[in-house]
Amino acid sequence: MSPGSKLETMAHLRSAIAGIESQAGPRRRAEFRLPLAAALDGALGGGLAGDALHEIAPAGPGDGAAAIAFALCLAARFHAASPRRAPVLIAYEEFCTREAGALYGPGLAAFGLSRGDLVFVNAPDGRALLWAMEEALKSGALAAVIGELWSVAKHYGLAASRRLLLAAHKGETPALIVHGGLFGQTEALSSAAETRFEIAAAPSRRLPPASGNLGLPGAPAFAVRLVKARLSPAAQGPPARLFDETRSTRLEWSSVETSFHDPTVSLPVAPAPLYGPRPRIAAA
Repeated sequence: MSPGSKLETMAHLRSAIAGIESQAGPRRRAEFRLPLAAALDGALGGGLAGDALHEIAPAGPGDGAAAIAFALCLAARFHAASPRRAPVLIAYEEFCTREAGALYGPGLAAFGLSRGDLVFVNAPDGRALLWAMEEALKSGALAAVIGELWSVAKHYGLAASRRLLLAAHKGETPALIVHGGLFGQTEALSSAAETRFEIAAAPSRRLPPASGNLGLPGAPAFAVRLVKARLSPAAQGPPARLFDETRSTRLEWSSVETSFHDPTVSLPVAPAPLYGPRPRIAAA
């Protein structure tokens, strides 16, 4: 089978599965989609669904902090859009804190989240983490639920992700699961998640210093690769490939506006050649 035929077959299968799932069970209210960034919203059907499961994985071993930071940015956006200003739950497998360290409370302000808006859960293992996420999602009392899971191969798969997706539907709450120990293996992961992002740290724009010659680090920036985007049949239309999963998009976070920007980064321009024919100057 040629690569083109394989991609077309996968697109048809994804559309068929989405159609089956949309007809199962009682009809829910009109889904809420939160715009993410202009470069990605087209592939996301207008943005991230507010009652679905979204996966986030680091692109490499050194990008674990960037992955959890991206999840915090998404949670801050959902929190700002929540009419009740409901809190955000952050649950993490205990091994994640041993491997990468715990979140720094005052630093959460850089993502637009105050400690009064957060609820933390320290789960002893992956099974307990998934249970805590499921129960929190079903309650419908939160603006978003973040879970940081390390033991992906042992506890996470199609069945576990399906339970989280159904809980997100029931509580009309977005679930953001961060696969802390999954580096560059997202294509092989089978799950019921609607979206999957692969995140790498990107250089921040320098800010002018008050004095001296060294620039100050700017806002957090991410290299975002959309690996999976499964839309509802109405949003997706005919089976088609709506995004390039090999392309990375640079997004910059603004904690004041609680939104992403994709600014143009200035790059050095090659100087004009010193040799060669010079332009003619018309005589006066």
